Amino acid sequence: MKTMLRYALAATLILSVLFPTVLTAQEYIAPQVVISKDKVRTGGKIYYAHPVLERQTLYSISKAYGVTQEEIIEANPLLNLEKEGLKKGQVLLIPFKEETTQSAQPQDVQEEITVETPAPRENVEKEKVSKKASRNRDSADGEYFIHKVRWYDDLDAIAKKYGVSKESIKNINKMTSDKIYRKQELKIPTDPAAWEGSSVKEGDTQTTPSTEATAIGFPATTGEEENPSEGGQEDGILDDLFVREGNHKVNISMLLPFSAPKSGDRTSFMDLYCGSLLAARELGAEGVNLDIHSYDIAGGNMPVTRERLSESDFTIGPVSKTDVAKASRISEGDSWIVSPLDMQVEPLADTLSKIIQAPTPTSVQIRDMVQWIKSDLGRGDKVIVVTPASQHSAYHDMVESEMENAGLAHSTTTLGSMKALMTSQGTNRIVLSCDYTERSTVFLIEAVRNLFMSAGRSGSIVLYSTSRIRTYDQIDVEQLHKLNLHASVTYFVDYNSKKTKDFLLQYRALYNTEPSRSAYSGYDLMMFFGNLANKYGKKWPKALHKVDFDGLQSDFKLERTPSGSYINNAVRRVVYNPDYSITLVR
Repeated sequence: MKTMLRYALAATLILSVLFPTVLTAQEYIAPQVVISKDKVRTGGKIYYAHPVLERQTLYSISKAYGVTQEEIIEANPLLNLEKEGLKKGQVLLIPFKEETTQSAQPQDVQEEITVETPAPRENVEKEKVSKKASRNRDSADGEYFIHKVRWYDDLDAIAKKYGVSKESIKNINKMTSDKIYRKQELKIPTDPAAWEGSSVKEGDTQTTPSTEATAIGFPATTGEEENPSEGGQEDGILDDLFVREGNHKVNISMLLPFSAPKSGDRTSFMDLYCGSLLAARELGAEGVNLDIHSYDIAGGNMPVTRERLSESDFTIGPVSKTDVAKASRISEGDSWIVSPLDMQVEPLADTLSKIIQAPTPTSVQIRDMVQWIKSDLGRGDKVIVVTPASQHSAYHDMVESEMENAGLAHSTTTLGSMKALMTSQGTNRIVLSCDYTERSTVFLIEAVRNLFMSAGRSGSIVLYSTSRIRTYDQIDVEQLHKLNLHASVTYFVDYNSKKTKDFLLQYRALYNTEPSRSAYSGYDLMMFFGNLANKYGKKWPKALHKVDFDGLQSDFKLERTPSGSYINNAVRRVVYNPDYSITLVR
């Protein structure tokens, strides 16, 4: 129960950030449209990012924002609004106009990039702060007000906005460069002339953001927010995730279906999220500067803009082939998208740019399996490929192709004829070649049972496979150990390693539950790509093919495809020993 409450708490916090509150049917009166606080800059223009709620119409939205329906349609060409109309969960770009009526209270929407564009300088209500003399200036008496830096700001734009010089802003803030940070509180001088013509003296330090930090999936803490409650483990996680100074700031988006309809899927995706959260906590403790935004994309919704994706160094998710393709279209090939779970994304990496297939594709596992058989082959051994009697599969085609490429002599047969081909003079090296879908279950169970019964009577038997065979709970694990299973896999956790033991202790302490495979995946992905982007900055993709990574569960050895994407060629080899132990041999 405690574990479920933690998941429920995390999910509630995430969704409360990502989505506005919707009125119940009993309370509904009219399709009210509340003007969003969330703005984005794209194509040199600023737009409101408006999430479409149930029963809202293009007409009601246009009236609320003071624009025409045609202007909204023109600003959202990819949504094809004229033919398909509005859909709940869409994010509309609404042209920003100074005269837009702010008649309603702004709504809390999905992102942390909330912006408030000030009126002209003479109308700005200034937050004035008394200033004592600075030991590094002779004429430091005066006043200033605060501008909190937004994600799209630059120093020139801020100076122009307030009608002051860039030089005066840099001097009052003791800045030695034009670099600014999101959420940094910049002092804007009320008397800019007093701060011009004098550069920062040696010994002065550039103002840095004191709360320049974002907890994963939750709004950053500001002076206007209430302090979090004390004593809870969740609060401790958020405190530890505050951004710290690193080599390069790492900007990350996460697109995961947190509210997926199946409870098992929801748990899996939340586990991936929690694993990445723990990795981010460790990276932050090491000084890595993280800025992470999370979105719920359940039900095919994609509440994220191209601008947001392009701001990210990389995006973890989506998890399905269809959603990966959709995110790629939204980003227009301008954002690196890391597919975290679905091995079927491999074809997209061959056709689309900036896709990273993190799980090792089945074709790579098969190639490694065949090479493993070839290296093990001894005098008198026989290689036998066993297939279902009436089933053709792409998996089998890949097995045959790799056998041929490796020059590996073998026999291909059905289950009924398998025993007749076995040798008693050497080792029978067996491959079960089927599509590993639900229709293959009966074949796999029967084939493993027959091999188990034959072991010791037809010479020794070694069964070779990729990772898929280990997912079948109906197969007796004892039989796999008896057959000395040699598996080329994309996932395997070595529980004897110190790194794994440390991870387990931290995960149990933070979440009061055991980590699943998805939790390990989230941790490995965040550690690998977060470290890479921190070390190399915006040029991190150029280092992908040069850097190998050994994770807790997965390794990364990336190879570039002709389209400019990457697939993972790292494979772990595990052996199921007769004493019921499992050994990681590579």
